[in-house]
Amino acid sequence: MQSRLRLQIGIGIVIAIWAALLLISGITLKPTLLKPFSLAIGIAYFVLLAFDLWLWRIPFIARLLHQPVLRGTWKGRLVSNWTDPATGTKRPPIEAFLVVQQTYSSISLRIMTEESSSRSLVASLDTPRDDVSRVSSTYQNIPRLLVQDRSRIHHGTVLLEVQGTPANRLVGSYWTDRDTKGELEFDVRSEKIFTGHDEASKALWKA
Repeated sequence: MQSRLRLQIGIGIVIAIWAALLLISGITLKPTLLKPFSLAIGIAYFVLLAFDLWLWRIPFIARLLHQPVLRGTWKGRLVSNWTDPATGTKRPPIEAFLVVQQTYSSISLRIMTEESSSRSLVASLDTPRDDVSRVSSTYQNIPRLLVQDRSRIHHGTVLLEVQGTPANRLVGSYWTDRDTKGELEFDVRSEKIFTGHDEASKALWKA
């Protein structure tokens, strides 16, 4: 929605500048002048929208733009330094899924485990041409209601390094406002967007 809004604003600015230049030049704005211009703007809008949503993901275009395609659902592992207050033991690595919603101009993340779901509040993809790409996000984590007595709602930051061309692995770390931190690794990707941990776990991957 944000990319569409930016596109509409950009087209609106172009129309306003075009109209102002015609008026400055002493040309009276007539409906006949608007017909081909309106058609051109409409075509440009849909072409740019298609590029932002889909066309940029064509492999040779993505390589040309140095833009890794991350969209889909990734399976991986989460290792945390969190210690169970009742037993004093650390939790072993757990299965985690990373859902990436991505257009050329925007990206958002959702991390799902069996007990909680984290949704990005702000996310960005840094793609320097002379270094590896990185995804960073500030997120809110909401545990399931029945585990919130030992795992409260919290906020955190995650930083992931994109590996492979095309991208085949995401590796990084996270830290939270409840003084926990850990490492993340995702190395299996499906192009399908899953909405829940159980759905993703049962659908494709058993490893």
